[in-house]
Amino acid sequence: MADITHMTRTNISNDKIKFYNLHKSFFSDIDNTTCEVSDKNVIINEICKENPDPASVQLEFNDRDYYFIYYWDGYSLAEKCEIKDYKTALIQFKKYAKRLAKNLKRYK
Repeated sequence: MADITHMTRTNISNDKIKFYNLHKSFFSDIDNTTCEVSDKNVIINEICKENPDPASVQLEFNDRDYYFIYYWDGYSLAEKCEIKDYKTALIQFKKYAKRLAKNLKRYK
């Protein structure tokens, strides 16, 4: 069982290029965003000096073998999903990233 958990934990860092390409694809015409990938999480942030809590979407793996996806539009909408399956978590993260890019384009 420990081997399965170890493999699950490495999926995020193994897919770094996939996350960077997703960021380039959705946010290429938005200058003020960053994409940070580590072993346990991926976060796409808006860089905004005026907003102390800027828009973001985050995929995080925790020690209980769950993936959490957090979505914050920077103003009033916050969502959190808890997903057991990595592939399903990737699909949901992509949906939230697309929504974030659409919102940032709309309000900029």
